[in-house]
Amino acid sequence: MAGVQVTIPFKPRKKVYVDDEDYVSNENKNTLNIKKSSRILKRHVDDDLKKCIEDDCTPVKISSKEISAAKPSSKKKSEEQCLKPLTSREKEIEFLDNLLSEHLEKEQSASLYVSGQPGTGKTASLSYILQLPKFQDGFKQVYVNCTMMKSAASIYNRICKELQVPSSGSTEKACCNAIEKYLNKKHKMILLVLDEIDQLDSKRQSVLYTIFEWPAMANSRIVLIGIANALDLTERTLPRLQARCSLRPVTLHFAPYTKEQIINIFTSVLASEDKSNVFSPVALQMLAAKIAAISGDMRRALDIGRRVIELARRTKFSENKSIDSMMQDSTVTVELKQVLEVLNEVYGGSKKIESEVEDGFPLQQKLILCSLMLMLTKGKIKEIVMGKLHDVYKKVAAARNILPLDMGEMSASCSLLEARGALRVVGGGARGSRAQRLRLQWDRTELADALRDKPLLAAILDDVNCLAP
Repeated sequence: MAGVQVTIPFKPRKKVYVDDEDYVSNENKNTLNIKKSSRILKRHVDDDLKKCIEDDCTPVKISSKEISAAKPSSKKKSEEQCLKPLTSREKEIEFLDNLLSEHLEKEQSASLYVSGQPGTGKTASLSYILQLPKFQDGFKQVYVNCTMMKSAASIYNRICKELQVPSSGSTEKACCNAIEKYLNKKHKMILLVLDEIDQLDSKRQSVLYTIFEWPAMANSRIVLIGIANALDLTERTLPRLQARCSLRPVTLHFAPYTKEQIINIFTSVLASEDKSNVFSPVALQMLAAKIAAISGDMRRALDIGRRVIELARRTKFSENKSIDSMMQDSTVTVELKQVLEVLNEVYGGSKKIESEVEDGFPLQQKLILCSLMLMLTKGKIKEIVMGKLHDVYKKVAAARNILPLDMGEMSASCSLLEARGALRVVGGGARGSRAQRLRLQWDRTELADALRDKPLLAAILDDVNCLAP
């Protein structure tokens, strides 16, 4: 039995090679009726090409130089069509355009200080200018958000990396010497934009003075643009710049948006989204007048506008009482009472703060507010950084056996608090949110009184142990 084997006849399948012109598989011949036709196709193509040549239909040859010259021009046209200047900031954008064009044409150095409160379009206007093809081609652009810097002196290392300038080391002095050595050589025009430049505060303002002195160097070929909120930063913080005309920067101030400008922006934004009839005229007038009177902050105006539209949708849904009827009637109109309701929520005062603390906020958002108040009152910190707030908040939550939110979740909660008008989130960037700064918008005394009515929250306001590093 051991010598007996059962054999099953097996016919191995042949491999089919797609690129093999001589082999044609007959495996599916009876079912698919596949025929070899590559040579026939090739013969037809050759005949067509000969006929095309005989009829003088050969396409005109274009050199590679002509192709390379045509591509950028078409690209520039498409970019210019996509770029749109900021509504109601045409004068400021024209000023920036003329200034940069003049110095680019003459290849002269200059310094410009741009000021304005948050939400007035400073960074957005400069972003539009930087994307214009003539400035992208003419300048070697360097943009740095100074809130991302660990220290004022680290700006030199960052500029070295952006300019691709080799330095003998990573120290402040080595990087600064490398930049100044590079500026003394022949190079392309440099456009250095430092956003939130007031963060480069240092002992005796040595960093700011050094940077603003670069345009005054011979043949430096650099245009420096500093952006900050304070109107008189260069005059108050850097008085030595005013003594020398060659160092004195040109100033451009972005004033808060007026009522008419806010209405124009709302109209253009809604028109681009095909929602021109969402706001009734009276409601839009009321919203624009309130924002213009308080801050002129367009970002805040757009946030409140979104909340008002969401409230109008919820109101319409409650009136229709069914999804089917709401889907059939998709028109939403914002009325004056809905605008007033949201404005009272955002700018309502002490009664509003008490009601929000009582019922409006989830527990985690209350803990964040308490941690922020603890840092402001007991820590005596004027400006709160998101990363430090997260460290204090984790200690507060852990001391009360509450699972804390991670950095991303806390950042999202702070955005919700900002939408309610409790605080303001400023700065940050693509690297992360730890460098963002927070400013309390509500009255500190009224918020502290509202928090002290709750035993759990009141204990946090006196928990100094959570501030320990």
